[in-house]
Amino acid sequence: MTPTSSAPATSEVPASTGKNKHRWLYWACGALALLLLALAGALLLLDPWLQRTLEQQVATQSQGRYQLRIGELHTSLWHRSVLVQHIRLRPAKADSQWHKTTLPHLLTDIEQLRITGIGLRALLRGSVVPIDSVVLAGGRVRVLQLPEANTNAQPLHEQLPKRLAGLRVGYLGLGPLQAAYGPARRPEVSVRQIRLAAHDILLTAAGAADSQRVSYAAAFEAQLVGSAGTAANHRLLIGKARFSSQSQRLTVDSVRVRSLLDVRRQGAVVRVNLQLPQLRLTGIRSAELRRKQLRLDSLVLVEPRLTAAPPVQPPPALHTLLAPYFSQVRLAQLRVSNGTLRLTGIPNKPTFQEVKLLADDVLLTAAGARDAARIWYARSWELRTGRVQSTVSAPVYWLGIRSTELVTRTGLVRANGITLRPTMTPNALARYKQHQTPHITVRAVRAQISGLDFAALAHRGSLLARHLDLRRLRVHIKGDGRFPLNPKASLVTQESLARLPMRLNVRRLTLTDTDLATSYIGPTTNRQGNITFNRINVTLTNLTNDPRLMTAATPLVGTASGWLQNSWSVRVKVRIPLLDPAGRHSGEGTFGPGSITLLNSMTEPTRLVRFESGDVRRATVRFQANRQQITGTMQAEYTNLKLTLLSQQGGPDQKTLLTKIGSKLLNGLVVRDENPRSLGPDRLKVGSLQSRRDLRVSVFSLWRQGLVSGLLNSIGAPKKVAQTISEQP
Repeated sequence: MTPTSSAPATSEVPASTGKNKHRWLYWACGALALLLLALAGALLLLDPWLQRTLEQQVATQSQGRYQLRIGELHTSLWHRSVLVQHIRLRPAKADSQWHKTTLPHLLTDIEQLRITGIGLRALLRGSVVPIDSVVLAGGRVRVLQLPEANTNAQPLHEQLPKRLAGLRVGYLGLGPLQAAYGPARRPEVSVRQIRLAAHDILLTAAGAADSQRVSYAAAFEAQLVGSAGTAANHRLLIGKARFSSQSQRLTVDSVRVRSLLDVRRQGAVVRVNLQLPQLRLTGIRSAELRRKQLRLDSLVLVEPRLTAAPPVQPPPALHTLLAPYFSQVRLAQLRVSNGTLRLTGIPNKPTFQEVKLLADDVLLTAAGARDAARIWYARSWELRTGRVQSTVSAPVYWLGIRSTELVTRTGLVRANGITLRPTMTPNALARYKQHQTPHITVRAVRAQISGLDFAALAHRGSLLARHLDLRRLRVHIKGDGRFPLNPKASLVTQESLARLPMRLNVRRLTLTDTDLATSYIGPTTNRQGNITFNRINVTLTNLTNDPRLMTAATPLVGTASGWLQNSWSVRVKVRIPLLDPAGRHSGEGTFGPGSITLLNSMTEPTRLVRFESGDVRRATVRFQANRQQITGTMQAEYTNLKLTLLSQQGGPDQKTLLTKIGSKLLNGLVVRDENPRSLGPDRLKVGSLQSRRDLRVSVFSLWRQGLVSGLLNSIGAPKKVAQTISEQP
């Protein structure tokens, strides 16, 4: 064999070996291609399969009550995301028994659901699956009917597939979403736009047990726009509401509540019309909400405008109403700024303007209501108002106050610019009451209570105060004697104070710079008489119905000084044991010097008697009174006393021949022209003061009767005549 013939055989061996060497590469590429084709096919089939699975699961889990339709579903293993669009959830069939199931009866349309950052390895291992975000954008939810409460419902984390240990979602976003509850045509509740964001949601048993989380989330924010609802015959509209668990703050703007019933009338429950530009809650702690506790740093109401008709029957205490929802409600501070309150449906119909309210440490629980250190649930209250208006003894009197102030820490109550005036004429008032009634107009620059025990007032209904002061009081009292007396006993008596249903204890009461004007229409003359008391200062001490403080040895003591007709000085002192069952009390007074003609403005038109002259140097009266009568003495020192009898049928001077003769006989035979006289054994005539008491008239009228009887007797009228005249209305 020659070398040339063996060369081709030698060269064929390496070529065959190289071809076999790379054959595995072709097989590997082919297998990879097939795998990629299979994976691509699987991916193409994954979305339809996943879509069908979700739709079937909804039908299965709802026992055929619901039908889920998904417009598009796209998954991306590379981006670990799922995009679902055009989600539609509808009831599969009509069923009137939805409320007996654990499922709500609802209609849902969702535009898009995007899930990103799915932890595929954790999903395959069955551990807690992390998810970066879940965002649900756009849609509508209509809840037609809610199910019965399911007390056996499992927590949400226990409803996950058994092979999963849980979910951890970094961010959950919802909105904008429209929502409504109630029948399709007229929802009871609707929200034009809802936005919700929740952070770090741990859907596991540990997340459910974490006291710092709410609904598994570490933090969340919510916003509602255009909310409306109907409940308890009221319509509620809210412009916008915002809440953040991180800032612990809830802000509600443009709140409107409108009663569907007539707010001018009372009903079984309160009826309210409210306009509230803004409400702010701060310090809302999520962990405490889990324990049904609400502890707030502040609750602020900005410029509320409230009109309310109180219910016919007093409602339960506030803490009782809140008990089903919260075991404890506590506010560090409650504040109302520039509010307006109008109460309707009640006779007085009070209105309060420019209300500013501040309460500290409010505890709305049964313990807070009983706490002796609290006043109406709070440690302290401050209240200031602008104009206050109300009717008193409706519809007889109108009350107006320019401003008020109340501070419980110092026991202060102050009212400025007070006006009390009748709403009708004296004649109309008497006709309305069908008997004689004082027609009273009152004006005062200021009324102030100092040292008021608000705790005693709140817990026991007792009025206990150190000092009540009235400044620059102007009082005008009109009477009409042409009507019969009130058949009921007068309330302006010391007996009325003793019978008050509340404990009263005012250590000192003062009236400073007071003017009192009185007018009276005579029952026979039909003419009005007038008299005034000016620059009056009054002090009352021990004004109480407490038996421990009010005794015969420690009675109510009152002193007063002032001027009659701005010219005749008057000083009075009374001692009144308020709890004396017989109504016994005593007093003394001094008058003068002055001219007795100052009384003509009252005696001429009402009694047809004129004092032509008479100069009083001094008059002293001492009296004792009880429920039957008033007795005592009067010493009147005067000179040049002369009276004239008048007649309604007389001429310009109201004199007739008969009255002229009667006047001469009266001055010559009866009237003592001076007292004391310069000669004679009875130089000083001491008048006997005696008049029977009519319990239908006030104690002040009784004192006036005594003065009249004592004055008439001291100037010469017989006791019986003086008494009879004094008892005339």
